[in-house]
Amino acid sequence: MDVRRPFALLWISQALSQFGTSVSSLAYPLLILELTGSAAQAGLVGAVVAVAGLVTRLPAGSLADRRPPRPLMLAADAARAILLAVLGVSVSAGLAGIGPVLVVVGLEVCAGAVFGPAEFRLLRAISAPEERAIAVGRMQSRSQLAGLLGPLAGGVLFGIAPWLPFAVDALSYAASFALVAALPRSASSVDSGAAVVPDRERRSAWRWLRRDGFLLPAALWVAALTATFSAVGLIVIVVAQDRGAGSAAIGLMSSISAAGGLAGALLTPAIQRRLRPSAVFRLAALVDTAATLALLPLQSPVLIGVAGAVAFFSAPVVAASLFGEVSVRVPDALVGRVQSSMVLVVGLLAPVTPVLAGLVLDRSGSTGGIIACATVFAGLTVVSLVLPAFRRAAADAR
Repeated sequence: MDVRRPFALLWISQALSQFGTSVSSLAYPLLILELTGSAAQAGLVGAVVAVAGLVTRLPAGSLADRRPPRPLMLAADAARAILLAVLGVSVSAGLAGIGPVLVVVGLEVCAGAVFGPAEFRLLRAISAPEERAIAVGRMQSRSQLAGLLGPLAGGVLFGIAPWLPFAVDALSYAASFALVAALPRSASSVDSGAAVVPDRERRSAWRWLRRDGFLLPAALWVAALTATFSAVGLIVIVVAQDRGAGSAAIGLMSSISAAGGLAGALLTPAIQRRLRPSAVFRLAALVDTAATLALLPLQSPVLIGVAGAVAFFSAPVVAASLFGEVSVRVPDALVGRVQSSMVLVVGLLAPVTPVLAGLVLDRSGSTGGIIACATVFAGLTVVSLVLPAFRRAAADAR
């Protein structure tokens, strides 16, 4: 089977879908602010996203291992298209309230939690075993493109009419549905594995991860790295403001930093072919340490954006290296559960990171925040050099 067409359909479908999600992710808090005037209530969007993801991710991974991926993906896309279309109509008619909006947010996250591991299994099914890790890497550029263009489009669309971002998101899910439906059935037929792993699905995934010896320590390490990335994203904004940058300059700075992530995503497959995951992790932590410290003397928003771009360059490479190993190492019967478990671990610190970063900035200012993040990155560099799991992986590569 020629895998190029199924891969292209999958890539395009999710590039459109993630763009729509990125558009509405900005519009949700803006809508609640417009409805209530309360920043605290607008913050409930993030809380609902976190709770819904936490509750549904592991059951969704189990479901993905027990059912063919294509029907699950179609059902998730159909549900999200309908939800966002109904929300768009409600907003247009002036009938939307905070309660229904938050319900839509939660249901959209739940559907996405089902879609994610099913798509991961499908990507694995359409890729040759020796190309699975690289296929995961090729998928990184779509997320970076969505993250770069979606918020900008969301802000513009919301300014034209508050219902427009949700209509665009609904259309993106409809387009994704059509493209997934166009996938050849032969490309998406995988063994559900139910006969291989009969009971205690979640525990089986965790037991397998503990036996593997590399993926779980790597996920915990990446969780700390990802949380520090998030803190740097907030700190660079504060740094730019402290040094006199206006909103337009900060927007330019953020775009430059995001472009670094996009460049990293485009080069991820080439880097994966040359470096093992443990080497990627070490280099990423080292480069991020240097890029964060470089923020200390910089005054220009453009140069601050360049330093941010250097730091964010490694983010998609690290993610692809980790989940590429998941695609290669995990038996088919456990792919959905292990992938969901890994996503859960990697995101463990996400809910508390903004709070911690804010506390550091309040107490120590932007300089203290820079030093704190650089210290964490340096500590992760040391850990990557001495952690037995990483050392064994490097030895196996040789």
